[in-house]
Amino acid sequence: MKIDLRSDTVTKPTAAMMQAIINANVGDDVYKEDPTVNLLEQRIAEMFGMETALYFPTGSMANQAAIKLHTQPGEQLICDKYAHVYNYEGGGVSFNSGVSCKLVDGHRGMITAQQVEDHINPPDFYHSPLTTLVCLENTTNKGGGACYSLDTFREIKAVTDKHQLGLHLDGARLWNALVATNQDPKSYGEIFDTISVCLSKGMGAPMGTVLIGKNEIMKNAIRVRKVLGGGMRQVGLWQQQDYMH
Repeated sequence: MKIDLRSDTVTKPTAAMMQAIINANVGDDVYKEDPTVNLLEQRIAEMFGMETALYFPTGSMANQAAIKLHTQPGEQLICDKYAHVYNYEGGGVSFNSGVSCKLVDGHRGMITAQQVEDHINPPDFYHSPLTTLVCLENTTNKGGGACYSLDTFREIKAVTDKHQLGLHLDGARLWNALVATNQDPKSYGEIFDTISVCLSKGMGAPMGTVLIGKNEIMKNAIRVRKVLGGGMRQVGLWQQQDYMH
């Protein structure tokens, strides 16, 4: 038997997952009438202690939507030099949001609060982009699956609060981080403004990511998802299996 180690995304549904898909209770998610998706969004929001959630077909789209919700064209976000939002989302930061990235030379894809502080552009210096967002990733992709500590997250949160910056987490492999560190998902909800939680990594779903966050930030999320082409119909077919776990 060959084991494909290119990515943790080359998974296939188990027999139990396929049966769950066949029996899924579905509706039209564009009209928010898919009961399975509605339940999934509610469940994940509650799990992380967040106010609201919205399903997206891909993690990249969820991250791009979050960046759009946090920023305005001409602004700048801070992220590690290996960050997925910079390296692997097709230049979407600039294309979709008109935002540039200030890259940090972190350790295995992880950055510190002091590095964030050092990379914030002076808000009154109009020659440089206005820094408005920090994007972190957990676990890190190019960092070989390295996990942040909650203490580091809290230290970075203190910096973003001090400078009134948004804080987004690309949680592509967040399930793995939670298992490896035995962290409480609600701790993440207390720290981050938005979090993307991928279902096709760790969970093994065929597709999907849920963006969770505070109501004020997320109020236009469904509009941004529509603009990005992410409105789908009977999505519950692919998400029913998540209740098998």
